[in-house]
Amino acid sequence: MYKLFKRTYRPGSFEVQMAGACDPGIARDHNEDAISIQEDDGRGYYLAIVCDGMGGHNAGEVASAIGVQEISAHVAENFDPQGDIAELMDGAFRRASKAIDASAALNPEAKGMGCTAVAVLGIHDQLFVAHAGDSRAYRVEGENIEGLTLDHTMVQEMVANGLITPEQAAVHPYRGRISRCLGHGKNKGDPTVSHYQLDAGQNVLLCSDGLSDVLGDEDIRALVGQRDVRSSVRRLIEATNKAGGPDNISAVVLRRLV
Repeated sequence: MYKLFKRTYRPGSFEVQMAGACDPGIARDHNEDAISIQEDDGRGYYLAIVCDGMGGHNAGEVASAIGVQEISAHVAENFDPQGDIAELMDGAFRRASKAIDASAALNPEAKGMGCTAVAVLGIHDQLFVAHAGDSRAYRVEGENIEGLTLDHTMVQEMVANGLITPEQAAVHPYRGRISRCLGHGKNKGDPTVSHYQLDAGQNVLLCSDGLSDVLGDEDIRALVGQRDVRSSVRRLIEATNKAGGPDNISAVVLRRLV
């Protein structure tokens, strides 16, 4: 298991702790996910990213690493606290998508590689959540859990259009067919970007579908609410593996303490 921990701290007024981990799972022999967390060390923002790679011959691992790298770099190079953050995140995802396709073009074995992605950029208590594909973000507080993203999948589009119910979607044979992602030669890397507020006591979970396809909302809510964010991440991955761990597992938990 690969683990990270950072915190953004302003004495007496604001503190966000962030922890993340990747695990291959039980059924896979290597990990193709990638994560990143960056504290606000004077740059004006904090950032968390989860990318879930896809593609044979380890190409998924390459795609997710490029996704994390390019999203982080674009934000670092172009962040303006007075600027349009939704536009910034859109540009970051589009840049990452083009970089993945450019890398694939140089390696025939990596043709079609790509990744789904979810990222949170925080400016004090303001959060901007961007995603492409079926990597998810949840907000958890006490007994409440709320999805902050809607999967970019064919099945979710069918639910949105009233063609099937959410219950039918959960067992639909095509539920894993994504309609947006970074790379994959599809030019569909444009994210959905949403704006939220993070209050004291609230948590945000970013995860790959290797976790969300296995654990239900109540399990996620209870496990995110552990004593500290490192325990939350560890318990989420342990629970997913205990339930079979059919895919790579990535989880990042952000918690506002003050």
